[in-house]
Amino acid sequence: MTDSQMLELYKLNVVIIEKPFKVSILLDKILEVVSKVAQERNYLQKDITALNEDLLYERKRIGRFMLSEKKLTDKIQLYENSIHINKNIYDLTRLPSRYALYEALNGTKQSLLYINIDHFDFINSIYGMNKANQILKECALKLNMFLPKNAELFHITADEFVILIDEPSVIQEVLLADQIHAFFKESPVEFEHYTHYIVFSIGIDSGENKIMFLNAKSASKEARYFGGDKTVVYSSASIYMQEQKENFRWIGILSKAFEEDRIFNYYQPIINNTNPQIKHYEVLCRLKSDDGSLVDAKNFIESAKVVGLITKITRTVIDKAFKVFAQNSYNFSINISITDFYEEYLLDFLEYKCNYYKVDRSRVYLEILEDVISSQKMEVDKQVIELKNCGYNVVIDDFASEKTMYRRMFDLQAKFIKINGSFIRELDKDTSYRIIVESIVEFAQKNGIKTMAEHIESEEVYKIVKELGIDYSQGYLLGKPSLEL
Repeated sequence: MTDSQMLELYKLNVVIIEKPFKVSILLDKILEVVSKVAQERNYLQKDITALNEDLLYERKRIGRFMLSEKKLTDKIQLYENSIHINKNIYDLTRLPSRYALYEALNGTKQSLLYINIDHFDFINSIYGMNKANQILKECALKLNMFLPKNAELFHITADEFVILIDEPSVIQEVLLADQIHAFFKESPVEFEHYTHYIVFSIGIDSGENKIMFLNAKSASKEARYFGGDKTVVYSSASIYMQEQKENFRWIGILSKAFEEDRIFNYYQPIINNTNPQIKHYEVLCRLKSDDGSLVDAKNFIESAKVVGLITKITRTVIDKAFKVFAQNSYNFSINISITDFYEEYLLDFLEYKCNYYKVDRSRVYLEILEDVISSQKMEVDKQVIELKNCGYNVVIDDFASEKTMYRRMFDLQAKFIKINGSFIRELDKDTSYRIIVESIVEFAQKNGIKTMAEHIESEEVYKIVKELGIDYSQGYLLGKPSLEL
């Protein structure tokens, strides 16, 4: 290293901390060079001193870094060792954990009860985590009281326990589940000045392999699905399991359909009964299957909700609808579910589409589906009202005669209601339906609310609809859904 290079190195004031061992060797070499330079050249002493101090400081810093790294490595090793030692024990209750359960599923004849505490999220939010943990400990103690000699209790996750029975007697597992339900209904968990009754969703499966765990867990979910506080013995033929298999099937179909752009819109006309020349369309989602046939949304929409694809469908429908209606002046209706409101994207997304495609908000009708009406959630209502205040039209879909419908109509400040099609379809055959529809229309007219009738499939029904003063009509008689307007 030349004298000029040495000075340039100092002026750069470079700090190197990567790869500590190599840097340490480098610093040793630099110090050696500096020492030689100091002997052979008459540099300013203050520059040499400053350079030495900086280099020594870096050596100390790297030393501290290497020490910290060693301490961290030791801690990680200690943690890994403790996990290996304690993985078979659930720390809170000191019960055997899921890892111990896997080892206990030994291939012999066994029965497994998967015990899930119902509404544990509520318990956590009401009492707080510490008190919820006390409840878990009490549950563990009480569950242990029921264990026969051929059974063992395991703690799987926060609110989930398993009882594994070896060589069970006839229906022993079912009787045990019944005893647990009965005991906890009569014996609440008590701690400090709190008393809480615990209920369980219990799933049961029997066999000789580890699939029992998954089957019993599925049965527990089935029990919870139907309201909880019950026992379900696993059956692959149950309605619930068939629904889950169907949902799983639709995951693949929908994912592939999105990739290949096979989700698209059909459009069904809505006729203005006083001026049929004014056109309005409802946007309906369709899927083209692998064999080219069309699939109505009613066949996959519930599965889409379960697997988390409903908002992706809504976004696709909205985007494709705006592309079509940007080319004309027709009004159009789009169905909106509660999941769309939970995602809190609608207002921004619709605003972007209106601005991008130059579509006036007054042309957009949002048909609020039944799950929104029944939810009565303040955060959802707030979004609906905000959309209405921005200029979008809010339509209450499937409007019926229940009192809650009338109240919700005012809550959401809707100016349009679409009368439930089951009433409309039978207007010419059932006078009671006519009376119901008459009362809805009369109420709507007095409150300045427009009415729509769907499922009009005959001239007789269409005639009655117009006689009753309903403002808009929709149905196969007036126009079937089609790809083109």
